[in-house]
Amino acid sequence: MVITLMIGSFVAILNQTLMISALPTLMHEFDVPSSTVQWLTTGFMLTNGIMIPITAFLIETFTTRQLFLYAMGIFAE
Repeated sequence: MVITLMIGSFVAILNQTLMISALPTLMHEFDVPSSTVQWLTTGFMLTNGIMIPITAFLIETFTTRQLFLYAMGIFAE
């Protein structure tokens, strides 16, 4: 369990780093100012902040198997 949490934390930090390094490319490709592209980072951080408590609630409410099957069902459609 600890290894899974460590890998998840590493991937979250890696995602944030990759997104920040992609901001200049996004600004150029979409021809938008930096203030507009920074909303992407803000949205990502807000989504993380909202999903952490929701995930804790779901883990306490459902079994791991149920969560996995629901997730696969949602993304399969």
